[in-house]
Amino acid sequence: MAADAKHVVVFVQENHTTDNYFPSMRAWGANVATGWPIQPNPPAKDQNHTRAAYAKWLHAQQAGTVTPATHTQFDDTAVLPYYAYLAATGAFLENHCSGFGTNSTPNHLLIVGGQTPTLRNPSRSSAQPVWDMPSILGHAGDHGVSWKAYTGASSYPLAFYTQLAGSPNIVRSDQIVADATSLAQLSMVWHDSPYDEHPVADVSRGQDKIWQAVDAVVRAGLWNDTVFLLTWDDWGGWDDHVPTPDVEHTPDGVQLAYGPRVPLLMFGGRVKAGVESRWTSHVSIGKTALELLGLPALGVPRLDDAVSLTDLVQADPSTPAPPAFGSTITQPPPPSPPPTPAPLPPPPVTSSTPIGPVLLRNGSTLPPPNDQPLT
Repeated sequence: MAADAKHVVVFVQENHTTDNYFPSMRAWGANVATGWPIQPNPPAKDQNHTRAAYAKWLHAQQAGTVTPATHTQFDDTAVLPYYAYLAATGAFLENHCSGFGTNSTPNHLLIVGGQTPTLRNPSRSSAQPVWDMPSILGHAGDHGVSWKAYTGASSYPLAFYTQLAGSPNIVRSDQIVADATSLAQLSMVWHDSPYDEHPVADVSRGQDKIWQAVDAVVRAGLWNDTVFLLTWDDWGGWDDHVPTPDVEHTPDGVQLAYGPRVPLLMFGGRVKAGVESRWTSHVSIGKTALELLGLPALGVPRLDDAVSLTDLVQADPSTPAPPAFGSTITQPPPPSPPPTPAPLPPPPVTSSTPIGPVLLRNGSTLPPPNDQPLT
């Protein structure tokens, strides 16, 4: 294992499940559905994906039923060929899950700092809340590790953090292309619509933004020194066939973590290629970034105790750089015959625990989030 990296880049896109986005990975032995109706691109509407919608879908999934309107998948090799290539040549985390079963903001906050005071998206028609929570970006800066964040116009989701709001290290998304030659040790990237892949966006436009950014890093000569992690914030109301472990619940007794499976691709010159079956969630992204950069624990147990992926980074590079931006992509041939998917691993805990309080940087706490009760 080589538990270090010169650069870590985290990309966060929006609203797709593993089955919805990567049917091609079944040929590589991943536990993904195939044969579902093909999802037109762009999607016709944004599926309901609030916590209430998630609970309804969860209970239907547990009862063995599906919702036809969400039971679709993209033809990824045709619509998302760069993503399909990265999935096939890097590490494909087939059992990665959204941090919580709800919509966007809580899951973005879990990626950035391992916790969230809310289970909903704050209303954009009123003043946005700001909380003095720890974050992996602020933690990096506190320990002398350079960081830069690339966001949309509103600095979402970093404007929710007292320590980060208004930082000159937060710039617009496209700036990462120019910054690739002077890449920070830790970079995090978000996009505004339509480049975030949030329905009803043409998902290929978001893919192309990721492709441009990765290609800029490759052209800067940093492919072998950089570990990339690309994920999608939440399920977006799309179906996925795998029940996820119940590790954390709200006061009304409904599973909160893990949320539904969402894709996580990990890639770079030193990342071990293959389908990886361990259970992970969004807090594993922060845990992995901190370990790769040699940073101490954040002080947020949910993140500090998360499953790490540092063992997927090798001492020597073995994966060639992906195709240059705009070039024709030829998918690598899958194994023949296709491998049988691995059985689901056992749950990471023996029993679910109630969600705990939110820890602030000054040592005080906020109550556990419960602002979207279902009963």
